[in-house]
Formats: sequence, C-alpha cells, structure tokens
Amino acid sequence: MEIGAHTKISALIKANPAAIEAIASINRHFEKLRNPILRKILAARVTIADAARLGGCGVETFFERLAPLGFVVQKEKEGPVPQVPQAWAVFPLFLKKLPQNAFTYLDVREDIAMGNDPFLRIMQAVDQLNEKQALVLINTFEPTPLLQILQKRGFLNFTHENEPELVYTYFWRQTEEVANIEEVTPETDEYNQVLTRFSGNMKRVDVRQLEMPQPMVTILNELEWLPTGQALHVTHKRVPQFLLPQLESRGFQVSIQDAGPHQTYLLIYKL
Repeated sequence: MEIGAHTKISALIKANPAAIEAIASINRHFEKLRNPILRKILAARVTIADAARLGGCGVETFFERLAPLGFVVQKEKEGPVPQVPQAWAVFPLFLKKLPQNAFTYLDVREDIAMGNDPFLRIMQAVDQLNEKQALVLINTFEPTPLLQILQKRGFLNFTHENEPELVYTYFWRQTEEVANIEEVTPETDEYNQVLTRFSGNMKRVDVRQLEMPQPMVTILNELEWLPTGQALHVTHKRVPQFLLPQLESRGFQVSIQDAGPHQTYLLIYKL
C-alpha cells in the first residue's frame, strides 16, 4: 500500500493490523490506539500528519515504523499538509473577557469510555453558541480532527491541558470583534523585547521529546545552575501549566511565545 502524510490511520490498520503496534510504539501519545473504543472513534478521522502533530513528532517517524510492514511512501503525490490552527501560548484575551456564564461545558469522557462517538453532541453544542459564548470540551486528549472541522466553519480554538489525561478545548466563533481584541495582545512584543535584552546571553534547551515529568525536571535543573544575568530559552510542546507556579515561587519571570503547532518558546529569567 502506498502511503503519505494524508493517509488515514484507519486505512493503515485495514491494510495491515500490525500498524497498530507499530504506531503505538512511537511514543506514549499513540498508546491509546491499542484501545478498540478509542481506535474506532479516532482512526477514521486522523491522518498521519494529524497524528504526528498530536504526538510532537514528524511524519517521517511514521514512515520509518511502517516501512517494515510493507507500506511504501509516495511523498511526491502528497500536497501541502493542512495546518491545524495554532494554539495561543496563553489564554486568548477573548476568553479572559468572557463572564463565567458565557461558557458551556461538555464532558465527553464517559461517551468515549462507553464506545459512543460524541461528534453529534459536540456539533449541536457548537451550533448553539452565539458570538459572545464559548464551548469548553472536556476530554482526555486533544481532538485534532475536530479542530480542523470547526476551523472550516469559522471557529477558533484553544487547548489547555490541566493535568495528565484531562484536556480542555475551547471553541468560539471568529468575528471582527474577536480579531480586534486579539490584535492588541502584548505577548509577542513582550517576548521580542526580552529576547533582545538577553541576546547573546542565553542558554537553550529543547524538552519536546522528553516524557513527563522530565520537561519540568530538566527546566528546573537548568535554572539551578543558570548564571546571574542569563536567561533560559526553552522550546516546549505546550505551555507547561504546572511549571509556571514553580517559576513564580523561585522568583523567575517568564515570557511566552507560540511558534506553531506543538512548539512554544519560553524565556525564563530574573530581573
């Protein structure tokens, strides 16, 4: 079978069931594929490119694991890989400005545990949103295919991992008012200013490929030995929510910049 970035995971499994273990062995993010219920819900909607983005790896990793099973890569037949909307490095200002009663919460964990596809429930909830409301989807993983579907329908999104196996994904309508609010956000200017201040006086560390809790452990260890007057530049897959209070308690400042899907920069320093 010829495969590429846009090949569905379900097509791989149908062609060769051994693809389940091959993909699950890439990293812990894909171990859910061993669960028949989750596999039924996700595999038909997720492509290799989607899965790679979700797992923080490249599509080439998939190609390497699948090649021994007889899959043949035909990259030249693939068009550009669709990009999932970027998540902001901090909560978008639109969400911060909403009153508590403007959020609709939908927990689909039980649906998935029982083998029910919550897609219709989610779409019904989204359709009921007005321009000053947001849907908060509670799940155990980032709903990658859903992000793309709702992007095409004019919705923005923000994913926030509160703790392992508990992911909150926010959806709200893209409007001119929302665009105006987000245009004035100061995070990018602040990050660039800090980056300029510590130019040539930074230590860099990339923790994207580390398993939890190693990213936090590595960052805190680097900060223990960081010389006075230097900043630590961290490349991470997401905003490390549990790390931020630790930094504050140690007297560190942090400036955050989103760099694309599963890539966030943190500049950590002391004044």
